[in-house]
Amino acid sequence: MANEASPLTTSVSPYPRPRRLEMLDVWRGICCLMLVVFHAAMQATSAEFWQADKPVTDVGSALLWLASRAWIGVPIFFVISGYCIMATLSSRANRGGVTEFAKRRFRRIYPPYWAALAFSSLTIIGLEAVWPGLLTGGTFTIQHPLRLPTDAWLGNLTLTESWRHVVWGGGSKHILPNTWTLAYEEQFYVVAGLILFLLPRRILLAFSVFTVVAMGGKVFSKLTGIEVSGSIFDGQWLLIANGLLLYYRIHFAKGWRLHAIHAFLALGILAHLRDPSRLLEAMPNHDIDRFVAFSFTLATSLTLQWETGLARLSALRPFQRIGAMSYSIYLSHAIVVKAIAHGAYMCGWTSPLATTLVVVPVSLAVSIVVGWGFYLLVERHYIPGKAPTRGKSSSPAASVPAQVSSPA
Repeated sequence: MANEASPLTTSVSPYPRPRRLEMLDVWRGICCLMLVVFHAAMQATSAEFWQADKPVTDVGSALLWLASRAWIGVPIFFVISGYCIMATLSSRANRGGVTEFAKRRFRRIYPPYWAALAFSSLTIIGLEAVWPGLLTGGTFTIQHPLRLPTDAWLGNLTLTESWRHVVWGGGSKHILPNTWTLAYEEQFYVVAGLILFLLPRRILLAFSVFTVVAMGGKVFSKLTGIEVSGSIFDGQWLLIANGLLLYYRIHFAKGWRLHAIHAFLALGILAHLRDPSRLLEAMPNHDIDRFVAFSFTLATSLTLQWETGLARLSALRPFQRIGAMSYSIYLSHAIVVKAIAHGAYMCGWTSPLATTLVVVPVSLAVSIVVGWGFYLLVERHYIPGKAPTRGKSSSPAASVPAQVSSPA
């Protein structure tokens, strides 16, 4: 490994075999459940904290306050994605190249997504005919497929809806509102594919340069007022960059480089503590997601020697199983959670205690069951090398690919 100590400039040495971090499967599961909790609590969160800005006064409001912060699973997902895709790119630089990378990414992401979009669209049309406003009203609004303009439909089908409005057409209208993160990931995959094609031996260097460009785009948009939200120039690229840095730290950093990375991550944490009140705000903001991303990356780096042992703890095994099918839960839970949470709210179950002790647990349970069904029927058929065969286990935990991230 001594001759690979500086991958930013090497043009001859292949990348080392990527290290599989077993705890990432656990974190996928935890973050997936966190997002379900957040979406299940959104209706009550909006009424209690976003619109009225009520204080925490009892157990119910305290639990709801915690649930309203569960969205921090998103920045952790982005860090994980950065690491996993860099690991995939390093493998593809040695075999398969950009063609294999693009083919596998497309097959892994789009067919399950289109299946979820089709099923969800039919469900929305059916439920809205019986109970108008159940899905299309309130917070965490789901768009009615029959009322979408053509540009929004194209954006939804191509996973460009989060940033389409920056280029053409009206504002973003996601049929599945949580898929803005998947649309963001797709931009990352495009950049990754271009880098793999143009600079296969200098991938990390190219990503370093692009990180500067992406963050420069954020500064430029702020100075000029140009709208870039939802695009990779809106500042959230920094979360993915943390995952890329984690890959460098694990596979190449030694000596002073390792200490420099830890110092940089610590400075990133401190920089987003400049106004601690921002971390307590009810609405999601960049200070929180960057604070979480830097903290998660530093914690992962510092606990690396124990991560395999931690991942094998029996108490964490359920999260590992959830992590294996997290993409299915991600794709299928929006309709489930919205119907349960908004339906309960419309029926008078509006208190923070009712939300956190009834609505959220029910939403979690049903989302896991539906996600598991979607995994068995759809997703597992599109995991590279994991298509079910007769006589072999179809357990989700046995089918998670080593270097495929589950979109947030």
